[in-house]
Amino acid sequence: MSAAGAQERAEFAASFLELGPDAPTILPGWDAPDLLEHLLLRESLPHLMVGSALPGPLGRRAGRAREDLRAAPWEQLVEQFRNGPGPLSPAGTMDSLSGDGELLIHHEDLRRAQDGWEPRRLSAAQDASAWKALGLLSRVVLRVPVDVTFVSPRGGMRRRARRSTGSVRVHGEPIELLLWASGRDDVARVRIHGDERGQQALHSGRRGL
Repeated sequence: MSAAGAQERAEFAASFLELGPDAPTILPGWDAPDLLEHLLLRESLPHLMVGSALPGPLGRRAGRAREDLRAAPWEQLVEQFRNGPGPLSPAGTMDSLSGDGELLIHHEDLRRAQDGWEPRRLSAAQDASAWKALGLLSRVVLRVPVDVTFVSPRGGMRRRARRSTGSVRVHGEPIELLLWASGRDDVARVRIHGDERGQQALHSGRRGL
């Protein structure tokens, strides 16, 4: 786990503890326990994610295991998350290679659902992780017929060229650009500039998974 990833995980765990199990998230239908369960399953118990969808005894066993997980004390679950995935976890390896984008985005899913939220001041290492994650994620989640150039005062410039009839520039901090690319328009603080054709093409496409 990178130093930036360890810092982000520690801050995320602190947010879970501070806000508690009744906190909402910006994800439709998900509260804090739903988000924490998703993270724990993804990192350490992916077989339960698959198994609970299966019919018969295997599905019932996996379903009970997930119920037991949800029933554990909140502090215990948060501590399990704080400890991070094991060395053989595919999710942990992927996060290390991709700039911990999943942690960065989901932390903001929790934080920005709270009344009076304000953007965090990230460390230089966290900014670099967000910029790295944007470079990889944007290849997957940007399905728009327009040339997009990301501009950040901390990260620099990054272009995603498409065969299109227009172009736009999206300005913001790396974490804001990452949230925008993932489709979180309601909370991402970015500024978008471009010609009329580019703006229209942007709205005709899709972002996010």
